[in-house]
Amino acid sequence: MTKENIPTKKDGWNFNWRQEFRQRPSTIFVLIEKNSNKLHGVIQLVNDEGMLIMELIEVAPINIGSTKENDRVAGCLIAFGCKESLKLENAYKGYLTFVSKTSLIDLYKTRYYATQTIGQRMYIDPISGEKLINKYLK
Repeated sequence: MTKENIPTKKDGWNFNWRQEFRQRPSTIFVLIEKNSNKLHGVIQLVNDEGMLIMELIEVAPINIGSTKENDRVAGCLIAFGCKESLKLENAYKGYLTFVSKTSLIDLYKTRYYATQTIGQRMYIDPISGEKLINKYLK
C-alpha cells in the first residue's frame, strides 16, 4: 500500500486503513486490478515473534453483495498470506493464523480450509495453503 491508494471509510470501506498504514505501513498489501488503479482488497500481515498473522482483511465495497464485481478477492488475499508464510524460516513456516469473526468461522473452514483452535482463533496449515495458492494465484 502507498499513501496514494489507501482506502477510506468515506469510500465505503469498514476499516481505518489510514491509521493502520501510519502505524505499520510495511504490513499492508493491496490487490489492484492489472493495468488499472482499481483497488479490490486489502490485507494486513503481521509477523509476531516468527508467526505470520492475518491481522485484517477487507474486500472492496464493489466486491460485496449480489452485484459484486469479483468473488475471488478474499481467496487471492488469503492465498497471498499463505505464500508469504512459506517464506518464514522457523517452525511456523507455511502457517497463517488469524482471529475470525464468529459469523465467518464456517466460511473460513469450508472455502479456505482453515482449522479452528481455541475460540475464534484459526489457522491455515501449509498443505491447505498450497491448495489456496494453486487455486487463487496460479
